[in-house]
Amino acid sequence: MPRIQPSILRHMLSVVFAIAVCNLVGCQQPLFKNKTGLGGLFDKDQGLSELISDSTASLPPESSLEDRLENLGISKTSNHSTTKQDTSALSSNDSADNSPMPASIAANTPPKSSKSPVLLRAQSPDQTSSRSPYQVSQATTKQDFRNQDDDDSKVVQAQYPENVVPGELPIGNGLASPNIGSPNEMNPLIQPYERGGVASDWTPDSYFERADVDIYVTETQTGRFNFGGAYNSENGIVGQFTIDEKNFDITRWPRSLGEIRDGTAWRGGGQTFRLELVPGANLQRYLVSITEPNLLGSDITFSGSAYLYDRNYYDWDEHRAGGKFSIGRRLTPYLSINSGIRLESVTVDNPRLDTSSELNNSLGTSNLYVGNVGLVRDTRDSMLQATTGSLFSLNFSQAFGDYSYSRGDLDLKTYKLLYQRPDGSGRHTVSLGTKLGFSGNSTPIFENYFAGGFSTLRGFDFRGASPMQGGVRVGGEFQWLNTVEYMFPLTASDSVKGVVFCDYGTVEEDIEITADNFRVAPGFGFRVSMPGAGIGAPLAFDFAFPVATAEGDDEKVFSFYLGVLR
Repeated sequence: MPRIQPSILRHMLSVVFAIAVCNLVGCQQPLFKNKTGLGGLFDKDQGLSELISDSTASLPPESSLEDRLENLGISKTSNHSTTKQDTSALSSNDSADNSPMPASIAANTPPKSSKSPVLLRAQSPDQTSSRSPYQVSQATTKQDFRNQDDDDSKVVQAQYPENVVPGELPIGNGLASPNIGSPNEMNPLIQPYERGGVASDWTPDSYFERADVDIYVTETQTGRFNFGGAYNSENGIVGQFTIDEKNFDITRWPRSLGEIRDGTAWRGGGQTFRLELVPGANLQRYLVSITEPNLLGSDITFSGSAYLYDRNYYDWDEHRAGGKFSIGRRLTPYLSINSGIRLESVTVDNPRLDTSSELNNSLGTSNLYVGNVGLVRDTRDSMLQATTGSLFSLNFSQAFGDYSYSRGDLDLKTYKLLYQRPDGSGRHTVSLGTKLGFSGNSTPIFENYFAGGFSTLRGFDFRGASPMQGGVRVGGEFQWLNTVEYMFPLTASDSVKGVVFCDYGTVEEDIEITADNFRVAPGFGFRVSMPGAGIGAPLAFDFAFPVATAEGDDEKVFSFYLGVLR
């Protein structure tokens, strides 16, 4: 057998050694992720190849394998080279002594120094992780390592991310983390990675390629300015000017003209402010109101308003000046309670006839104070054109001042969806509505119930289906008004809808229902939606044909409502 020259043997040992280091380093360190063998070593870092070559060349030929490893900074871990504290930490997992140490961690580290990095094994909580189980701690004192009997024994000291050198493995981060409780209980700088992460999931790019994001949020439009008009069969033609602000603050008075110009004055408190001016030939209404949704930081709503109201009725003219104050509380998303008081000065003048004692007794100026409590349950999907849900309103009032009487009102509306297209459009809806009211014997004429017109009984003129006295419509102290309506689309876009309805009921001077005064008026109509033209509520055109009337009723087949807002 030929003899192998010592120099050739040395080269063979160097190759075997290099291959061993490659397999150790190339498959376990993030620096050589997805690289194995020589490819993981030389393809990723040519400097490490030169380091191995220089380290082995500086040793004499007779150097042992241990000397060559030690020359590269890789020392064999043993009981005599580790302090007592290190030994207790390493014994936390028997596999730590048997697992190979990655060369990239131990390189250039003094092998026997008590301050050198010590390799610890910290398995994932499920003890099944097949990826790299190593962590590094920069201290080896007894305080840094916990007893293995504790649940937190696998936790080692971690560095803050800002102290990590770019391109290097962040110590204590990116590895399988133990059970440490709620993430909110730990400083996010200590453990910026999600629980259960492992070392092979970490890359320098994924750690350092981050940027702070500044998010600037601007408030949406909370104010609205409307200018327009309306024309209907009840009130005639009227103009409308409205300012509506939903983020009002009554305490934030302007300190300069600039705060008024830029819109910061009187804003920011979450209150609702409304100014409404409605001038017209037969009707004038001027109102200012403010609503606080969270009174003194509670869930109680407070609202207050002041108003002027003038109305020229067929038989007399009426003027009101006063205010309302109310508080309410929402019990559920659909159910709320409320209470309040209304203070008014009412003037009745310019009577058309003097043949009614009830009208003559109400002429002049009266002070009317009314307190009320109410309960409302509203599950409708829309206030303008509801298709599902219901409205239930129950209210009790007590008047005092120049007039003293009690009053109870019930308003019930329910909507049943019969059919709709798969996309939710083209809805066919049947609705039922009932208004029931009782008022005391001392109720003045300007507080009585009246029927007739678009909002009560279609097929009759405004207030044209009400009790009469001496040729004067005086109204009554009892009402029961009902409607049944079927609404369906006439166009694919739902912009035009048809309705078929029947209104029926009565208003009586006393609390009774008489067949001679019971009214019934079936009919049909159209609803036209024009939101692009600034018209919020749909235009309404109805044709009703009374089939049951009372003596003296004023019939009117056509009723309508038009409104335009900008």
